[in-house]
Amino acid sequence: MALSVKPKPLAVCSVCQMPSVRREDLNHRCRSTFQGRRCYGTFKSGVTVLWDRCESCKGHGQVGTQPCAECHGFGWRP
Repeated sequence: MALSVKPKPLAVCSVCQMPSVRREDLNHRCRSTFQGRRCYGTFKSGVTVLWDRCESCKGHGQVGTQPCAECHGFGWRP
């Protein structure tokens, strides 16, 4: 099965820079956790962010059968 290139993220967290492809996340609190604590950032529009395709996974979000460690499975990096 051929992997397709993932679409660019629509939102990005204002604190941890975690991308999101869900439109519903815009203007809501980030759901990332660090050391057992939830990130206090909110998702803002990622349309104006210059996204680069991840070099490790070529934008597919996977390396072999595992999620890419560089882009966390999103296929794009800010």
